[in-house]
Amino acid sequence: MNDQSEGVMEKVWNIFSSMKTGVFLLGVVAVVSGIGTLIPQEALDPKGAQSVSAIWKTLGFTHLYATIWFRLVLGLLCVNLIVCSVQRFSGIYRKTFKPNPPQSSKAIPQKIQAKISGPESELRAAVMKVLTGKGYRLTTSEQEGRWSFIAQKRRWGNWGSLLTHLAFVVLILGALVGSMIGFKGYFMAGVGDTLPIKQIEVSKGNVNENFSMKINSAEDRKLANGERDNWYTDMSIIESGKEVARQTLSVNHPFTYQGVTFYQANFAQGGKFTVDLKGQKIPVVLQDQGGNYFQVPGTDLYLFLSAMKADPKAPVVLYQVYQGNSPIKMGQMSLGQADNIDNTFTLTFDGMAGYTGLQVKKDPGVNVVWLGCALLMLGLILSFYWRPHTLSGIIETKKESSLLLGAVRGRLAVGTQEEFNQAVTDVEGLITAGSAGS
Repeated sequence: MNDQSEGVMEKVWNIFSSMKTGVFLLGVVAVVSGIGTLIPQEALDPKGAQSVSAIWKTLGFTHLYATIWFRLVLGLLCVNLIVCSVQRFSGIYRKTFKPNPPQSSKAIPQKIQAKISGPESELRAAVMKVLTGKGYRLTTSEQEGRWSFIAQKRRWGNWGSLLTHLAFVVLILGALVGSMIGFKGYFMAGVGDTLPIKQIEVSKGNVNENFSMKINSAEDRKLANGERDNWYTDMSIIESGKEVARQTLSVNHPFTYQGVTFYQANFAQGGKFTVDLKGQKIPVVLQDQGGNYFQVPGTDLYLFLSAMKADPKAPVVLYQVYQGNSPIKMGQMSLGQADNIDNTFTLTFDGMAGYTGLQVKKDPGVNVVWLGCALLMLGLILSFYWRPHTLSGIIETKKESSLLLGAVRGRLAVGTQEEFNQAVTDVEGLITAGSAGS
């Protein structure tokens, strides 16, 4: 039973350590993501997503990145990258920190190779002086009739590919954490409104927070020359009836509270009214062009702001009142004017009021994603701009001493040949100078 279990585990390990498995999973992700860019997503285009055929909806392509099967594919890709990284770790570690000098001339790289003759002691001294002077770190081995070495420069470049693989794992994990735990939503509210966060319109994820947002002010500020400055929203966070945080946010200047970030998305003009219902004065903020409505308590009367002249000094509004689905009154009001509506309530126009639109987002995986980006940049820098140079050589004493020297070519051999040729020239120069001096 144990042998069978070990055999199954070994097969699973071999599958996930295979480059073919990684390429296949990357291909699946690429193809599926490509289809997802063509099919409207519910979070971005709800109406377009509704028009998609039933088979695509059943397969989850209208909310592709939140489907369990797509996350499963990403998870399998993560496992593949992790297994490949674990399998390569020991080799990279030995290459970086415990390199083995060659034990025979057959272990010297053959594509880039040179042979230098001379006295053994002078060859050793020349190799040590030239390579240490060029910044190489030498590891040597000495046995009867043989002295060998391996020299490395920029050895941390060996870790570039491993860090790049791990970076993709971290990026995928960050995206999965953000999609599974976080949420994205939107709300529009007028000055004075208090809205529980659980009542916002959510396009992705679920809201578990319990605080409320109160809009203290919303402004569309203009510069002295008439150009727009920015949209500004003064917002408070309310918990258990108390203000626990307050900040003014604007475009490119969000407000974050307990991991939830509010972004200024848009702005609309609105009007402040007072509804006097049998002595009860109710403040009302309505959005221009019928963006929202107010139902008069205890009645089937609905109040809309149909149009507005947004003049700060002399604003004018056009309102409509519906009874059920039927319009019963339309009127125009200037600042401070009051109208009697159906002998039921009195409506007074109190002035302009901003109506702010805020995007709400919680992404606990964003820091993980930034970590993945940093690892990716570091891995790419090590892979392409800090490529390791590795030279190895062996001095064998037979009839005469000779140094067989070679360089690891690697996949990116730019500069390797030049570096090797210069080292050979310098060693030969020292040997020639020593022979002339003697």
